[in-house]
Amino acid sequence: MKKRLGTLLACLLLVFTAACSSGKSEEGTSTGGEAAGKSESSNGKVELSLWMFTGTGLEGLIEKYQKENENIKINVQTQEYNDHHNGLMTALAAGSGGPDIAMIEVGFIDKFKSDEKLFHNLADYGANDVMGDYLEWKRVQASNQDGSFIYGIPTDVGPMAMYYRTDIFEQAGLPTEPAAVAELMPTWEKFIEVGKTIKDKTGKPMVYGADIVYQSIRGQAKEQYFNSNGDLIVETNPAIKRAWDLSTEVAESGLAAKISAWSPEWGAGMNNGDFSVMLGPSWMVGYMKGNAPDSSGKWNLAPMPEGSGNWGGSFMTVPSQSKHPKEAMDFLKWLLSPEQQLQLFKDTGSNFPSTPAVYDDPAIQSYTDEFFQNAPLGKTFSDAAKKVVPVYLGPDHITVDTPILQALANVERNGEAADAAWKTAIDQVKRDLRR
Repeated sequence: MKKRLGTLLACLLLVFTAACSSGKSEEGTSTGGEAAGKSESSNGKVELSLWMFTGTGLEGLIEKYQKENENIKINVQTQEYNDHHNGLMTALAAGSGGPDIAMIEVGFIDKFKSDEKLFHNLADYGANDVMGDYLEWKRVQASNQDGSFIYGIPTDVGPMAMYYRTDIFEQAGLPTEPAAVAELMPTWEKFIEVGKTIKDKTGKPMVYGADIVYQSIRGQAKEQYFNSNGDLIVETNPAIKRAWDLSTEVAESGLAAKISAWSPEWGAGMNNGDFSVMLGPSWMVGYMKGNAPDSSGKWNLAPMPEGSGNWGGSFMTVPSQSKHPKEAMDFLKWLLSPEQQLQLFKDTGSNFPSTPAVYDDPAIQSYTDEFFQNAPLGKTFSDAAKKVVPVYLGPDHITVDTPILQALANVERNGEAADAAWKTAIDQVKRDLRR
């Protein structure tokens, strides 16, 4: 795996050099090259460069820390999600020009974790003193297999639940209260049965696409494409087979609206009631309110069948290029503490804390929203966060996931037979992993 990451980073060094040097800067940070790694100013202040992607909401807390710690100056560079990760890969491959602190999203963390030499071990700077503050599955994601090397400190999480249109459920003659809806769909098989009822009674599909069903079921599995030893198990894992079978049933039964996530049609579909259920994380609240304003008061929230899953969340790491790992870690202990994560949630309503000690705080337990009929959003998502299971994804998770999702799209949109689509996907996975 280390050899594969080294090859990948070397390639990305050629491909993404421009991305590394074109980011938006804040707080006077350089956008790339040697200057981005500069960590001490002429007036004796310790300067820490922090790279993160846009939309984190952390800027206010960063400014507060600098005011309370006048010897620290934090130069923030923000880029769009993909540009940020590509630029970070480029800098780490080059061995210079990287930041003191780097945010890495959960979908990328295992790829970066495959080479410990790229990062400081935060266990050497007091991380073990605070890791007990975070959800167990986040601690697993943040560390190596035996927990001796800690790559990063968790930021927020994206526990998942089931947003549903009460007007469509009512038209189908189904209950609309959250407890009754949850009781109606304790399993994914029952979820599909309810979807067929809604389709028969109202003509409305259950979900925007079969892919969200596949991802939700897969996300609840204790093992996915690789086992903890890094062995490929995608063909033999019954959890993946079940996720594929159920999601292709959704596709073949017309229970998907054939809408792509993040497309204009997606927001319009939420707004117009083009599908009846949205399986989504806590931060989807803001997206739905912003993109589907006419649907206010028509949504409610219930737990997903069979538990929860996670969509999103990140880690703050300290690359080995940093000359000030202690100061970086001191800052991260403060920034990502339970107190600051709770404050950020109060400020944004979307950054759900990864620190379960704050879940009983009234700010979370009483968190509701009229848009969702005053459903107990905070309680539902805090309960969901506790149900997420730790899982080893592996550095090649996306390499396996992409052909499978493409194959599922071919079943949904092109009418390809599920068995043939699966074989095509697995053949593609094997080819991609050999490269």
